[in-house]
Amino acid sequence: MLIISVSLSDIARVSEVLLNMDKYMIVILYIIGTLGAILNIITFLQKQIRRNSCSFYFLSSSIIDFCIMNVFILMEIITTFNKSLSDLIYSTNIWCKVGNYIMFILPCLSSSYIILASIDRFCISSLNQTFRKWSNLKISRIIVIIVFIIWIIFSLHIPIVYNRIRDPLTNITRCSVQIGSPTTFLIIDGFFFSLYKGAITPFLLCIFGLLIYYNMKRSRARVMPQTLSRSNRTTTAQISSITPIIIVQNRKTSHMLTMLLVQVLLTIILNIPYMVIYLFGFFNQIPKDLFQLLLYIMFSFIARWFYYMNYCKTFYINTLTSKLFRNSLRQQFLDLFHKHQMIMINN
Repeated sequence: MLIISVSLSDIARVSEVLLNMDKYMIVILYIIGTLGAILNIITFLQKQIRRNSCSFYFLSSSIIDFCIMNVFILMEIITTFNKSLSDLIYSTNIWCKVGNYIMFILPCLSSSYIILASIDRFCISSLNQTFRKWSNLKISRIIVIIVFIIWIIFSLHIPIVYNRIRDPLTNITRCSVQIGSPTTFLIIDGFFFSLYKGAITPFLLCIFGLLIYYNMKRSRARVMPQTLSRSNRTTTAQISSITPIIIVQNRKTSHMLTMLLVQVLLTIILNIPYMVIYLFGFFNQIPKDLFQLLLYIMFSFIARWFYYMNYCKTFYINTLTSKLFRNSLRQQFLDLFHKHQMIMINN
């Protein structure tokens, strides 16, 4: 049996290395995440893409990701490189109420919009005409607003019940529950958040991802008999008897499906490690065994990086998986270049 000996000095050295790595990681993630979110927003606002209902969910998710970059990761950067400024921000009652309110809402909104995009693609890929009617730009705009309002209302307890309170035993002022039972709000803000991000979101994405794949297989299998029957010059009555309700297999739909399925897979992979660590810390004490403590520290940093990568990935996935997205982005840059040339010529 292999026995690994770990000392406190080993844990201190590993922690120091990870902290130094973390400084560079959060800066890199902030740069690529912010740039990616901006380019995503610009691309999804293009005329050839924005009319698609799934694009609107992607656009909404990109706006939320941009906000996450400039709240979550920006605050991490400030904490790392300017501790006095971060202490000043965290010590205000505004951050205690509004800051924690925003930090609860934004990740939930981002996950919700990806789930809605999955449901939208399930509807458009369905052979059921009623389902396909739900994949509609007008409906998607209404649903995005409704979901936004739901999360706003659901999280209203944070600015209401949280406040900066001085602990009489330790004489330390911290952001805590001022009204009602702290345990109740700990369950809502801690357990529910991790459950939604770590279990409900991956579960729904898996379900709708598999349903989309199933619908795509069915649609291909049922479109083939129609094509064969037409090539054999069957009568109209014969064609109508074997022809299903055919999905409009256009370029935009197939590109959106590909982008979404890859996003779904990576969202699940990147979300789960952080939530496992989060729940472990929620239900258990920090490990006392030195080797287990070392593993806990290492996986905590890796899970944290994965979690932030989840909000940086969208643009790069879209660019790699969709020719339509690449062409639209290229066209945007060409238009910008031509406009700049025209301004230079006119001047």
